[in-house]
Amino acid sequence: MTDFTPLEDHRGGRIAGWRDFRDRFTASLAMATTAPAELCWCDLDFAAWPLGERATVEALQQWALAHAQPRLTLLAARYDDVTRRHPRWLTWRRSWAHRVSCWTACDELAASLQPLCLWRDQVGLKVLDPLTGKGLWSTDPATLQLWQADFDANLQRSTEGMPCTTLGL
Repeated sequence: MTDFTPLEDHRGGRIAGWRDFRDRFTASLAMATTAPAELCWCDLDFAAWPLGERATVEALQQWALAHAQPRLTLLAARYDDVTRRHPRWLTWRRSWAHRVSCWTACDELAASLQPLCLWRDQVGLKVLDPLTGKGLWSTDPATLQLWQADFDANLQRSTEGMPCTTLGL
């Protein structure tokens, strides 16, 4: 299991690529099951994230059962890849729709979305190069607050997206 041993200083380090991001994402999700906290995720389409993996869904289930209040908020430009690539996550989301909200970024914001995973006030992962998956991770409170503020500002310019169920005639 990947830990968050500092690579450069006491409160952060580099993400070497998408595999490292996925490992750190899984580790942060496992940590989130131990303490109640809001989760915030952002990406263009979540195609490279391990949302559909059994370990991810099991960790989310543990997180949801262990804590009554915390929420998961997703922000994306589009959710097509989520529906195609992550059916396990979609099934899990249906059960927890009251705690999971999905937002769609406005067109002018969509192209600038950077992959971001925040476990509020605990740890954050930010991909700076979406092609390679290289980025930064941090546990520094000031850095996490900046990343959270950016996420919140983007959320304010977004609309609710990806309904949990599709109603038809």
